[in-house]
Amino acid sequence: MQTNKNNLTDHPNLLQLTSLHPAEFMDLLSVFAPLCRNYFQHYDLEGNPRRIPKFKDDTRCSLPGSGQKLLFILIYMKENPRQHFHGQLFRVQQPRVSKWIKVLLPLLERALGQLKVLPKRFGSALYAFLQTFTRYVLLMDATERPIPRSVDYERQKHEYSGKKKAHTVTNNLIVDQQDQILFLSSTYPGSVHDKRLADEAGHCYPDNTVLIKDLGYQGYDLENISVLMPHKKTKNGELTQQQKQENTDISRIRVPVEHVMAGVKRLNIVREKVRLRFKDARDQVILIACGLHNMRTAARTS
Repeated sequence: MQTNKNNLTDHPNLLQLTSLHPAEFMDLLSVFAPLCRNYFQHYDLEGNPRRIPKFKDDTRCSLPGSGQKLLFILIYMKENPRQHFHGQLFRVQQPRVSKWIKVLLPLLERALGQLKVLPKRFGSALYAFLQTFTRYVLLMDATERPIPRSVDYERQKHEYSGKKKAHTVTNNLIVDQQDQILFLSSTYPGSVHDKRLADEAGHCYPDNTVLIKDLGYQGYDLENISVLMPHKKTKNGELTQQQKQENTDISRIRVPVEHVMAGVKRLNIVREKVRLRFKDARDQVILIACGLHNMRTAARTS
């Protein structure tokens, strides 16, 4: 897929291939390109420091230009192809595809960070952000992603999710009513319960915050905030009509968090099995997916 920088945004399938409109792609490229040029000025594809800074791409570069590099990594995130197939699209050998992914993912994450669309990762950072508001309605939920089964039996047990009946990793998200992801927890094995995800994040909310959660967070309560959670049917009992109606009302309020999950999982790399195995790859792809979702949402609602 050899595409010139001048006609990158004219590609007829850019939205389907990257999840971004042409204007959004160019906004991201304006930040990504300087980061990319600076990296390759001082390092090679292997990550080794250059003895002499390099100021332009070699004519033999397999991905010439920052636009081509951004297109490469966005299509990989969106479609989650096998690396040998992705290499065929860009006329790159599979081993080099792997090297490009390891270099470009951190650069893409840094670009989204500079655009200020990445969610907070620590409870203290979220608290500082929320203090700028007098009242906030937050929605909390967890998302699980399938991963290949490990060959190690102990690790299999650790990563097996009884809820999904599969091997997964999971993250906790906090979303506002404008479909923005404000917080993303660390990535945990699928056996970890939703409530533990919230407990270990160390959240502290300003007074007058309203937190809406599902039954997976039973027992997660803080004194200074209001909590909305569906009623749970007892083992041998039934919910009253009023309780059923309240559950319906809460479900309607929680709709934005479901829309957010669907928006994040427009990228197949966080919907299908994550095959990347280098350090922190599983956490990195969900962080980037959340950042791209926030970027799209902000651009399309402004």
